[in-house]
Amino acid sequence: MDLLVDTHTLIWMSSQTNRLSSKANSLLEDANNTVYASILSSWELGIKISLGKLDLGKNWMQKLQGFMRANAISSLPLRPEHCTVLAVLPFHHRDPFDRMLIAQAQTENLILISKDRRLRDYEIEVIW
Repeated sequence: MDLLVDTHTLIWMSSQTNRLSSKANSLLEDANNTVYASILSSWELGIKISLGKLDLGKNWMQKLQGFMRANAISSLPLRPEHCTVLAVLPFHHRDPFDRMLIAQAQTENLILISKDRRLRDYEIEVIW
């Protein structure tokens, strides 16, 4: 399976695995699955840190990149095709980061790993 992790899933994978569901954890640990993290997750984390809503400590980006390398998590770039899909998504969800993750999952045919139930209103598979 090809999996895309939501930003909270990426954080929990790296530091709070007890917050992951058993199903999500099992899929993410399965070496037969390919796991992706969107570049948008790094952008979202940077914004939350700058607003004081999140503290990941010093060198958070280097630590995150090291975690991704150590766990074979590939970075998914933002491409024009994702923006085209985003432009026609219904507004079931208002968060711009989550909406782009949905567009990326649709475009790339990825299963989204997220606790956010509102994402299930879209035409993608969401697992938690």
